[in-house]
Amino acid sequence: MKTNFNQLTPFNVFLYLALLSAMEYFFVSAGQLLFLNFPFSTGLAELVLGAFNLLLLLEGWLVFKLDNGKGRKHFLTPLLLTHLPWFLGFALPWMIRLNLPDPHNFLFRKIEILFGLMWVTHVFKFCGWLLWRVRENGKPVSYTFGIVAIFFFVGISLWTTQCDLSGDEPHYLLMAQSLIRHGNLDLTPGYQNKEYLDFYHRGDLQPQGLEHVVDGKRYSHHPLGPVLLVLPGFFLLGRMGAVLTMALLTALALYLSLRVLELTGAYGRALQAIGTVGLFSSPFLLFAGLIFPETPTACLIALTLYLLLQKRWFGLGLTLGVFLWMHNRNVLLVIPVLVFLAVELWNHQKGRWEEVKQLAAGFAIPTALLVLYFHAIYGVWTPLGAHNESFTSLFRLSHFWIGFFGLVLDQECGLWFYFAIFGMTLAGGLMLWSSKNPLRYLVTGTFIFYYLFMSFYENLGLTPGTRYMVGVTPLMLFMLYHAFAKLKFNLWEILTLVSFAGGVVINWALAVIPWMRYNKLEGENLMLKILGGMVHQPLTASQPAFQAAVIGPQSYYISIFWVVVTVVLSVWFWRENKDQKNL
Repeated sequence: MKTNFNQLTPFNVFLYLALLSAMEYFFVSAGQLLFLNFPFSTGLAELVLGAFNLLLLLEGWLVFKLDNGKGRKHFLTPLLLTHLPWFLGFALPWMIRLNLPDPHNFLFRKIEILFGLMWVTHVFKFCGWLLWRVRENGKPVSYTFGIVAIFFFVGISLWTTQCDLSGDEPHYLLMAQSLIRHGNLDLTPGYQNKEYLDFYHRGDLQPQGLEHVVDGKRYSHHPLGPVLLVLPGFFLLGRMGAVLTMALLTALALYLSLRVLELTGAYGRALQAIGTVGLFSSPFLLFAGLIFPETPTACLIALTLYLLLQKRWFGLGLTLGVFLWMHNRNVLLVIPVLVFLAVELWNHQKGRWEEVKQLAAGFAIPTALLVLYFHAIYGVWTPLGAHNESFTSLFRLSHFWIGFFGLVLDQECGLWFYFAIFGMTLAGGLMLWSSKNPLRYLVTGTFIFYYLFMSFYENLGLTPGTRYMVGVTPLMLFMLYHAFAKLKFNLWEILTLVSFAGGVVINWALAVIPWMRYNKLEGENLMLKILGGMVHQPLTASQPAFQAAVIGPQSYYISIFWVVVTVVLSVWFWRENKDQKNL
């Protein structure tokens, strides 16, 4: 049988040369525009040729890797066709005449956005085609999606790092830089000597209000766990190394989520659909590469489920202890898991106390180290003490309803706007609860506990709520599977496909123009403004969501409307399908 290497037809040769011409035109023309008398056009063309060949080799290797390495089917033509977005390079003259909203209406930004459009569209097209091609390759779904997720999240993150850091990200990196340069966590030299200019380019970086000055030394209030995770990558490649670390952790979170589903009996098209949602239409892509605690938390929650299924009690205890290193609000995940484990172990007649000892020993190690860290740095024993907060400050009733609806429809129109696919999470949770799945109570109970108590979080209404849902996305995917497994081609599947497509479009746009992901993630409201301008309707006025400065009755009415619609549809879907065989 002939291999794919015999498929170098005249059409493929022509397509390859045409794509290469488009790339060379874009890069050389952009270089000449930016640097006027650009002397390196020949060298740049050679660089483009080499980069294109390396990219094709990598993507060809991925095809063989996931297709059992047999190369039985023709692949070169569709592989080249996934590169068609490079032809958008010929739109460069039109792009530079386009007027963009301030402060982005300058030449370099226009070229950047056009390149982002070409690269991100290619990555989406290639990964979508590859997953369709290898859908019946006989390999575990988790393995296939895990490999593709590495390429996908790393590829997108390589582009989104064009944005300057914002929010808490530069402060995490300043902590990492202090550890590398000075061997301590005192940020005073970093601020005074502007050492942050190595990775931060938005002017002066000011200390945050909650930082602590102890004996003249300034310490961050941010958790140390994410800093330690990105430290090796930051040491090797600076900010890019930290970003790639988070992108790889995002891929790991998706892999572990799918692996846990497989171990509990998930299979087939429904599982592949969940992988597709996790890859293209979930909060994972929005936060892949961003330096926040939420992605490591997602890895840990998926790892917790995996270790529980494997009955590895010592490792499970270690994992639960590490949760607290990522952020103190992760206690809202640790508490329900520990309650579930207490009930689980109490029901074990044989070896109960040995399992308890292993779990307690594993949990005690990172917890004790965290206590010692807080005592050595801040002179207190708990994170609350370091933040000068009382325990009751975490449960202010005045924040509950803002938080409850803010997690759904926050200042950026929240979870429903970007990821409407998760509207079926409630239906999936109902089905999971009534199933025989061994993790049904842990998954649903942990998610409910986390959501309700996060509603007290005082930043909700001031900060996009989607960020706080990234860490529990593995739980949402787990619940979502039980709804997908019972989907039939009717109104439900049509609604699901439409909402999935909406999530993909939103994620694609935020990756193409990553500047919309920053500055408190205001890109989603910008999308509403752009759409509103097209249809001549004030969409941001009709969908005010939870803008911190303008929270009013309309925000609550809209949120209540969507929550009620979701609950009614979910219960209806559950009642229609509850008599099917339990999963």
